[in-house]
Amino acid sequence: MNIKTVLAFAFGPITTAGLGLVTVPVITWIFPPADVGRLNIVQIAVSFGVLLFNLGLDRAYVREYHEWSDRGALLKACFVPGFALMLLAFLVILPFDERIATWLFGLEHVVYYWILVACVIVSFISRFLSLILRMQDRGVAFSMSQILPKVVLLLVVGVLAAPIFSRSFGQLEAAYLASLMSVLFIYSWNTWREWQPALHAPTSREQVRGLLNYGVPLIFAGVAYWGLDATSTLALRSLSSLSELAIYSVSMSFAGVGIVFQTIFTVLWAPLVYKWVARGVDMRRVDHIAQQALAVVCAIWVLTGIFSWLTDFVLPPHYIQVKYLMLCCIGEPLLYTLSEVTCVGIGITRRSMLSLWSTVAALIVNVAISVWLVPTYGAAGAVGANAIAFLAFFVARTEASAYVWRPFPRARLYVFVTACVGLSIATLVFGPRAPIHFSLFWLAMLPVVIWCFRAEWTGMYRSLHAAIRTEQTYPEPEGRPGAMP
Repeated sequence: MNIKTVLAFAFGPITTAGLGLVTVPVITWIFPPADVGRLNIVQIAVSFGVLLFNLGLDRAYVREYHEWSDRGALLKACFVPGFALMLLAFLVILPFDERIATWLFGLEHVVYYWILVACVIVSFISRFLSLILRMQDRGVAFSMSQILPKVVLLLVVGVLAAPIFSRSFGQLEAAYLASLMSVLFIYSWNTWREWQPALHAPTSREQVRGLLNYGVPLIFAGVAYWGLDATSTLALRSLSSLSELAIYSVSMSFAGVGIVFQTIFTVLWAPLVYKWVARGVDMRRVDHIAQQALAVVCAIWVLTGIFSWLTDFVLPPHYIQVKYLMLCCIGEPLLYTLSEVTCVGIGITRRSMLSLWSTVAALIVNVAISVWLVPTYGAAGAVGANAIAFLAFFVARTEASAYVWRPFPRARLYVFVTACVGLSIATLVFGPRAPIHFSLFWLAMLPVVIWCFRAEWTGMYRSLHAAIRTEQTYPEPEGRPGAMP
C-alpha cells in the first residue's frame, strides 16, 4: 500500500473528525441534553445490531475475497444469512415495539423505535457495501462515503434550528437516519457493478455453512468488545440520567482525534504485519513500532490535555465538565490502537481465544467500577471506569501476546500508559478545583514526551522521508485493478 493510498484512506477519518468538532457543538446548542443522550443510545444500538446480525460474515468476506473467483456469489453468501435473520428478529419483537421504545428512550413514542430499526437496516447494508471499496483499495470513494453522512447531518440539523421546527428528539433521530441513508446511496452508486451481479449469483448451502463456520465464532469477541465499549452508555442510562449520558456522549465525540489515529492505524497494520510473517521478516521490528506507537499515543494524549479547555468556547454551559472528561475518553481509542501492536503475537500464533478472554476481563472491570461509581458521580464515574478498564484491556492483551509468542520489552510501555491514565483521572478529580489551570500540568509534560521519545521521532521522520523518496522514484503505474478513474 503506497503513500497515496494511505492518504486516500486517511482523508476520510481526518475530515470526519473535523466535521464532528463542528456538528457536535451545533447539536448541543439546538437540542436539549436529554435528546443528545438519546441519540447516543441510538448509535450504540445501531452498532450492536450491525455487529450481531452480520454473524461475523463481514470478516469472512474480507478473509475469502481473494480466494473466491465469483465475488458476487461471495457477497451474496455473506449478506443474505444475516439480513434474513435481522428481518426475522424485527418481526418477532414486533408486539413489543412500544415497550422497547419506552425502555430505550424514556418516551412512549413507538415511531422512535421504528426509526431506530430503519437505522440498523441501512447501516447493515452499508457495512457490506463499504467492504467492497475497502478490498478494492478505493480510498477516495471510501473516504467520501465517511464524510457525506457528517455533512448531511450538519445540514439537516442546521435546517432544524429554524424557529418553525419544534426540535424534538424525533427530528434529531430522523436527521441521523437521513445521514445514514446518504451514505447508503453513495455506497450503492460506487459499487453497483459489484452488487448487481450478486443478486443473481448462485450459492450453495455448503458455501454458506463454510463462511458461517469462520464468521460465527468471531461474534463472541465482537460482542464482548461492544460490551466493553458500551458499558458506560448502558450504566448511565440505567443508573444515572439522560443529562449525564449527554455529557458523556459529547466528551466521547471530542475524543475524535484518538479515533482518527485508531482508524488509520488499524486499516494499515494487520495486512502489513501478516505480510511480514509470510515473508519471514525479523519480527523484532514490532518492538520498535510499539515504541513509536507509544510516542504518538503519549503525544496525542498530552496535546489533548493542553487544548481541551477550548471546548468551553463551543459548547453550552451545561457541558462545562467535558474538558475534564474527554482526557479519560481519549484513552479508549489510544489504548486499543497501542494494544493492536503489542498483541500481534496472539494473531500470529492463532490463539484468538486469548484476545476474547482479555476483552471479557476488561469488561468485568468496567462493569464493576461503573456500577460502583456511576450512581454517585454520573458521567465522571463512567469515563473513569472506562479509562481503567481499557488500561486493563491493554495490559491483558500485551501479556497474553508475550506469553504465547515471545517476550518483548514492556516496562516502558506500562510506565507511560499508566502515567497518562493516572494524569487523566487526576485531571477529572482535581481539575475543577486545582490552584492553577490543569492544562499547565499537561503543558509541562510536552517536553518530557519530546525528550523521552526523541529516538522514536527521529526514526519515524527518516522512515517517512525514505517512503516519500521511494514513491517519487518508483511511482505506482496507473490503471491498476480497483483504482479510482
